[in-house]
Amino acid sequence: MRFVVLVGLLTGVACIAPQPVLLPPTGDDVTIFLHGYRGSFLATESGELAYVTVGSGLSKGDRSLAFPFDGQREFPKYGPLTVTGPLTRLTAIPLLIDQNPYASWMNWAKAELPGFMVFAYDWRRDIRESGRGLCARIEALGPGKRVRLIAHSMGGLVSLSCLRLGSDAVRAAVVKVAFVGTPFKGGPGQWDDLQLGTPTASNTALISTEALLTFPSSWQLLGPQPDFFVNEAGAPVEVPAYEAAAWSQRQWGLFSEQAVRNSPAYVAQLTQRLAEHHDFWAGMGDESGPAPTWKALAIVGTGRSTVEGWRVKADGSIDLKNPTRADGDGSVLTARATPPKPIEAELVNTKAEHVDLLNDDGVREVLRQFVK
Repeated sequence: MRFVVLVGLLTGVACIAPQPVLLPPTGDDVTIFLHGYRGSFLATESGELAYVTVGSGLSKGDRSLAFPFDGQREFPKYGPLTVTGPLTRLTAIPLLIDQNPYASWMNWAKAELPGFMVFAYDWRRDIRESGRGLCARIEALGPGKRVRLIAHSMGGLVSLSCLRLGSDAVRAAVVKVAFVGTPFKGGPGQWDDLQLGTPTASNTALISTEALLTFPSSWQLLGPQPDFFVNEAGAPVEVPAYEAAAWSQRQWGLFSEQAVRNSPAYVAQLTQRLAEHHDFWAGMGDESGPAPTWKALAIVGTGRSTVEGWRVKADGSIDLKNPTRADGDGSVLTARATPPKPIEAELVNTKAEHVDLLNDDGVREVLRQFVK
């Protein structure tokens, strides 16, 4: 799922903008920003930036962001990584290759929104783990705070996980939540990433299928049901996408390799990822409870062709080159960006593209009015 796209990093003068200086909130009004999937820098214990640098896109790379596990085969990878903040601005060729995921947004927000601060998390981990981290951050603010959350993309699922599973004190502190391009029912576009890996410009090692197997979040983003497959005539068809045995039998993704199919350790990893996926969506699916006390806003992208599903060929294989498409923001389908019940949210549509939602002047003005 192309939540943060780093295109064509070639040659030339390259730089990464530093994190904006954010002072601790001094009043009772606090605004916390959460980035999306692949939306934060990751660094080694020595301070080396592992994800992402301009230079990392210049070649196919060698090291992976994969988490280690017992029985894992040997390949170059980073050790433990820490989060150093949301992706800012990455420039390779000024005025030609200039990616600005969150730099200008954060600089605008710190001037316009009360008590602006950032919750940066390791986007590879279980969304529920990140949600618990957000709850801890809110609790650490102390009593009497009025917290607003502005959550981009997967950050909305992190926020919702915290609010559904966190303490009464956390839910009492949060007064408003703005979901910006959040895939409340997952995204079919994640399927081909799990099959082929996610390139970072020319680098195919950082987030390979081997790495994605170890990222709980990459599986949780698929959505609660595998309802995104159609036959060649366009009619819905059932595919056992969330059954571990099917991955070996149909040789999907990393399991196209016989050594992986024959490895108990790799099969166990797959089984664990699918169990985490099931448990996550089971915990997010309660639509029978009372409406939350916090006010909700959902920014929903429209007008852009977005992956809706995948065609299953007559021989049972899945066509990864010609997906079906529908309306969305280029990454998240419009139909999947509305908060589930019992949340009653104000809906605001925008034509902005997914990675630029927070850089759109109209979206910023809506958020400014909503927060204040």
